[in-house]
Amino acid sequence: MLFIIMFLLIIFTLSYFICWLIYRKVFKSQRKISKILVFIGGIGLIIFYYTPYSYYLEPSFWQFRNICKLYPKIYQANGGKLDEEYYNKVLRHFDTDLDSLDWEYIQQNLKVNDWGTYLYEFEKYHGRIYQDFTLLFNDNQARRDNIKKIMFYVNWDRMRPFLAGNEGTGFFLGSVPISCIYFKKD
Repeated sequence: MLFIIMFLLIIFTLSYFICWLIYRKVFKSQRKISKILVFIGGIGLIIFYYTPYSYYLEPSFWQFRNICKLYPKIYQANGGKLDEEYYNKVLRHFDTDLDSLDWEYIQQNLKVNDWGTYLYEFEKYHGRIYQDFTLLFNDNQARRDNIKKIMFYVNWDRMRPFLAGNEGTGFFLGSVPISCIYFKKD
């Protein structure tokens, strides 16, 4: 309930401020600001906040959506196979492919996870999009024919702040990114 009250308070305050800017600064009017206009403006801001992502307003979302078509479960659901062609499609987003990978460098920078699996990780940040591609190997030899499994993770920061709290110690504006699971069909 507190969240709804705070949300409406912020929306209508912002609406009042926008109407005030238009009345006083643009039109140089000294008239009082209509409460009906503030209410309509607040409703408009709420609708704009919950509008689906437009191609022109959020081009990074559509880029994220296209990258998510390569998410393994979505890719396989659309009839794709996890083979070298798939690996090259994913690695294209990291400006490389299986043929041009520096396997010696990967061998020198192998990591071991908690389960003893050897892995190498590619990470890329592009604006609001974060991509992570991990090659898991059968043993400690980083070779093309020794790839056990791949993991591919992408998320997009919506940058739609919401009022959040920290166990009663304060409020802050937070944002929750979305991942490719957002597009997964059950």
